[in-house]
Amino acid sequence: MRIALLAAIAALSAPATAQIRDPSGGVRWPAPRPALPGVARELGQADRNIREGRESGQLSRREARQLRRESRQIAVLEERYARGGLSESERAELESRVAALRSVTGAKRSGKR
Repeated sequence: MRIALLAAIAALSAPATAQIRDPSGGVRWPAPRPALPGVARELGQADRNIREGRESGQLSRREARQLRRESRQIAVLEERYARGGLSESERAELESRVAALRSVTGAKRSGKR
């Protein structure tokens, strides 16, 4: 009797852990979010900072090249993620990579290498 009761409880609790179904029978997934407009703007600003740092001599050619490469990689990654909409983890990754690029660019321009 005890085993039958436990089996019934387990069977009834299983649907509660499943995904939510649409009335049409399909599984509902969170709606994908569009690309971040702020990422493109911040990458543009980072590129300007890199160019200004190179022109003023605050950045070496090698440093500027490395920073531009990182900026391009972030832009390519954003484009790839945006095709299907951004998940929260993708959004967080892009934001942290842009923040890191901004931080490294500022540090190198100020001479804190």
